Amino acid sequence: MTSIEVLSTGLVYRNPHPNIRSLHAFFPSVIESQPGDVVVTFDRGSAMENRDVRSFITRSRDGGETWTEPKIICEPVDPEGTVSTSVRMSRTNEGELLGLFTLFHRNAPDDGLANPDTDGFVRTEFALSRSSDGGETWSPPQPLSLPMDWSAFETCSPILPLDSERFLLPTATWKNWEGESTPGMKAIQFLSGDGGRTWSRSVDVMDDWAKGIAHWEQKQAVLSDGRILAVCWAYDFQNKTSLKNRYAFSKDRGESFDPFHESPLHGETCTPLCLEDGRVVMVYRRTDEKGLWAHLCEFKGDRWIPIENVPLWGTEKASYSSDSKNTFEHLAALKFGYPQIVRLSDGDHFVVFWCVEDCVSNIRWIRFRLNRGGK
Repeated sequence: MTSIEVLSTGLVYRNPHPNIRSLHAFFPSVIESQPGDVVVTFDRGSAMENRDVRSFITRSRDGGETWTEPKIICEPVDPEGTVSTSVRMSRTNEGELLGLFTLFHRNAPDDGLANPDTDGFVRTEFALSRSSDGGETWSPPQPLSLPMDWSAFETCSPILPLDSERFLLPTATWKNWEGESTPGMKAIQFLSGDGGRTWSRSVDVMDDWAKGIAHWEQKQAVLSDGRILAVCWAYDFQNKTSLKNRYAFSKDRGESFDPFHESPLHGETCTPLCLEDGRVVMVYRRTDEKGLWAHLCEFKGDRWIPIENVPLWGTEKASYSSDSKNTFEHLAALKFGYPQIVRLSDGDHFVVFWCVEDCVSNIRWIRFRLNRGGK
């Protein structure tokens, strides 16, 4: 008997009138605000990089069968019409929801998010919004003052709150619009000791830029032994290929990270969730085979011990085209991605991700169960 049993799937959001207007949804986050109340945020716009992209929230109280009409969370102050938003949501131990917003500032109205000539990124600005009522209302996003003189950061993860004061903001430095990469393309995090009001310093999580290898899509989870696990997608720019996922540990609540290790997973975006018994379940976009997969493992010291791999979705679908001309075209051609996972109060696990089906990018959910009869 396998440990991972896929139970059901459905749609969180799909453009209800694709024959009339273009609306696509990307980059979901998911939490359970209270038993039976599943809340999902996502970005929606006429195209992934259009400046009309805004961040929305929806919820289900019947296990994902029906969802409320998506509501916009905030409208940025944007007199020139050149700013789009993206949001990543998490929940504190006290039940407050945190919306980490990224504002993407374009140099011109027709610019996308990236410069195709340099692989550089637009200027980004982080802001934090909060909800104390399960996502029904949100505070105005407050811009974050970061302790790094740089303006191009990846939006890859929600804030990880360790307690009411200690917040971690995983991200990565990117090339700026002109193609400069002064700090290198590395996985970092920012630290806050006052509940996200100020951010005191940055910490390197994984850095191999001297070899031309970038670390993207960093995700973190707190293990049962108290260590923080960080997992990244490693990309070799020189050979234009994805490497095996890499991982690293922090033993001091994010103050520092040990040297990274190579995982057994051939994947890109990979999101871990720690289980009560010490094992870890991950959902990831696989590269050696097609599709979105769930992976069950455990850690013995720093050693990653695989237990089981189970396909969740898309094993018959091509992941992306093979004729992309540059890095960002390669990323933009992905047909699904950014899986997020939460353990529900009934013990099941609920995954959300974006995927293109019939030429429309949806937000899809999958529910699975971990059986004790597995390995």
